[in-house]
Amino acid sequence: MQRDVKVFVLSSGSGAPRPGPGFTIEASTLDGLQEAARVELAARGQRVRAVSHTPTGLLAYVEDLP
Repeated sequence: MQRDVKVFVLSSGSGAPRPGPGFTIEASTLDGLQEAARVELAARGQRVRAVSHTPTGLLAYVEDLP
């Protein structure tokens, strides 16, 4: 199965999350989709705070690593 991942970046301050670049992932299970999203985000240099399933794909909240 293939799903789109919408990404939101959390700032170190108290500001609202800002939209980040989304991407598409593929895996054979729902749990595999979450793991694939975490791996891709880490490869982009981001710290994953949360990855959730939505009716239309996945939603990820991340922090940029310094």
